Amino acid sequence: MSVLAYNLTNKSGPIMDIDTPDNTPTPIPNDTNVESTDNDAMYSAIFKREDEIIQYIKDKATKETLKSLAPLLEKLEEAVKQQQATIPAPSANVLNTAVLNYEDQLKNLQEISKEKIKAKELKVAERLNKLQARIASIRK
Repeated sequence: MSVLAYNLTNKSGPIMDIDTPDNTPTPIPNDTNVESTDNDAMYSAIFKREDEIIQYIKDKATKETLKSLAPLLEKLEEAVKQQQATIPAPSANVLNTAVLNYEDQLKNLQEISKEKIKAKELKVAERLNKLQARIASIRK
């Protein structure tokens, strides 16, 4: 019998008799020394080989997972190959226009940021004028 498949139930029947007239369970005597030594031997064997058992279970789970994922990985590889076959290689002209577009975009972004800064400066100046007007009206 495998150590992992060992049944931990009492083989001689229930441990407590619950059919007494006052409905209080009374212990049924059994030979616990024999069972405890069996259990101790089983547990010690399990604890000694615990790392091996865990590693075995992990290996089995990994193998089963890889088996189930293998068809999906093959399909993914085929799709990648097909996609790479349909994408043309970029030419030198495209790279040059991309660089020019990048420089143009950089200039445009700089101009836009300058405009935003000017707008914020105008708002700050307006708020400052309003505050100065309030302070002047309070002093009068």
